[in-house]
Amino acid sequence: MASWNTRNLLIATVLLAAIVGAVTGLAACYLAHPSPTPQTRNIYLFAQDLSFSAPSNLNSDYIYSSNQITVNKGDTVTIHFYNPTDQAHSFTIGAPYANDVVVAAQSTVIQNANITITTSQAGSFAFHCKFHPPQMTGTILVQG
Repeated sequence: MASWNTRNLLIATVLLAAIVGAVTGLAACYLAHPSPTPQTRNIYLFAQDLSFSAPSNLNSDYIYSSNQITVNKGDTVTIHFYNPTDQAHSFTIGAPYANDVVVAAQSTVIQNANITITTSQAGSFAFHCKFHPPQMTGTILVQG
């Protein structure tokens, strides 16, 4: 059985103090690390016509110019949605950012709409065009 003489007690105390100090230091660094400051973000999203090169297995000849939008929790995001095609398109997203905006087909001027949301909840949120599923889809990824 080990005896706890002064030397062993001193070594154990120093080791315990080092462990407690390391854990406390890591916790302080974690708590001091600021979360990203909310930003105002402008995202430009276009409806695109793929009719000239779309694979024959697609049910739709249209896509969004970007199928993933990544932002931080707390950001104010304005999506500038443009439709330069000859078909109407929508930007439809469910709760908690519920929006259903239809942009008409172009005549002589490209049609557009602006959708503004404040990203109060982190997660992955699907958006789609209600006229051209299943290809015209995307995701807003809210980090935070």
